[in-house]
Amino acid sequence: MQHKKNTFISLPAGVGVRRYGVSVKYFTGAAEQPNKRADYEAVIDLEEHELGWLLRLDKQQVFFNRHEPDTISERFGAAVSSSLYPVETVINGWGRQVTGIINHAAILKRWQANRQQLLDKYEGAVMDDFVKAADKKMQNSSLIQQAMNYDLYWNLFFHPKYMAYTEKLMQPVDLYLSVIPYKAPVRFSGMQRIIPQITSYGAIGVKFVSEEQGALAELLPENMKDTPCFMKVTVDFDLDREHHFAMHTRALLEVYEKEGKYTENLVRKIQFTMYQL
Repeated sequence: MQHKKNTFISLPAGVGVRRYGVSVKYFTGAAEQPNKRADYEAVIDLEEHELGWLLRLDKQQVFFNRHEPDTISERFGAAVSSSLYPVETVINGWGRQVTGIINHAAILKRWQANRQQLLDKYEGAVMDDFVKAADKKMQNSSLIQQAMNYDLYWNLFFHPKYMAYTEKLMQPVDLYLSVIPYKAPVRFSGMQRIIPQITSYGAIGVKFVSEEQGALAELLPENMKDTPCFMKVTVDFDLDREHHFAMHTRALLEVYEKEGKYTENLVRKIQFTMYQL
């Protein structure tokens, strides 16, 4: 039986500039406080383009564990980030990329300046290896696109929310999340639905709930590598009523072991929060 489709299209003119606070927290077990976190501001500027919409994304005010980068690895990461951003691409009216990264020359120029500052300040094999690896990526725009795909914010922002849903406002879909640093995003299959009622703060909701699947060994502590564990993801997207553009996003990855039929013991949790400022 064919289901009637409900087409949910986004991005009319007038979206303009949006600023978001972003927080990624990593928890061990059932701990209430994260063992590490990253916080930053994301700024999106959207302009009309002959192929759709020119999207410019910038990352600002980056903090690790609530302080400015201070270790060598954190400062190196900050130098790479400040070279990559702002990053530009073109998206269509469904919010999906139709080009790769289009400001490669500007990124490369920023990296050359930041690279020299690092080499002037730090010496040693570790820094040389860092710089050599970054040089390889910065020279190739397709590798920069890959680096973007390894970012949780990028994963969630470009996850398809605008599509043809069934008459029940639901649709099976895959969501890809980079839950392991520097590795390709993991596929989570699940069900996505629209919540058409407008919230008190003027948003339309889109909710994704994944199926349960086996946990990846990289997400387990050493003493649990041989323990059968599972993982699942839930994501709530809030889109503004006027433009159907991202307002808030809340994503939760849970890794757990089962104790009996109904009890789940948390092993690890990753919590992503994006809210419009």
